[in-house]
Amino acid sequence: MDSVDHYGNRRQRVERLISAWNHGSDDVAEPAGEPGDPLVEAAAEPRRRTRTRLTDEEVDAMRTARANGLSVNALAKQFGVHRGTVWAKTR
Repeated sequence: MDSVDHYGNRRQRVERLISAWNHGSDDVAEPAGEPGDPLVEAAAEPRRRTRTRLTDEEVDAMRTARANGLSVNALAKQFGVHRGTVWAKTR
């Protein structure tokens, strides 16, 4: 499923909420979604980091370092992966 199909209505929903808020808080309605509106900008589509598979050499190096006492957090930072990935690869 494409992320636009999954999250594509987020911006429109925020614009409707802003419009409803503006109509309810004042009798003066401001157009929702004006350029620079921080609420609309905060609802921008999330950026996803691309997944990069670890090579066999990286997994071996990770296992060796872990066996030598290097922490999971340090390895996660070094290889640019989540600490759960380090746990899964070094079991």
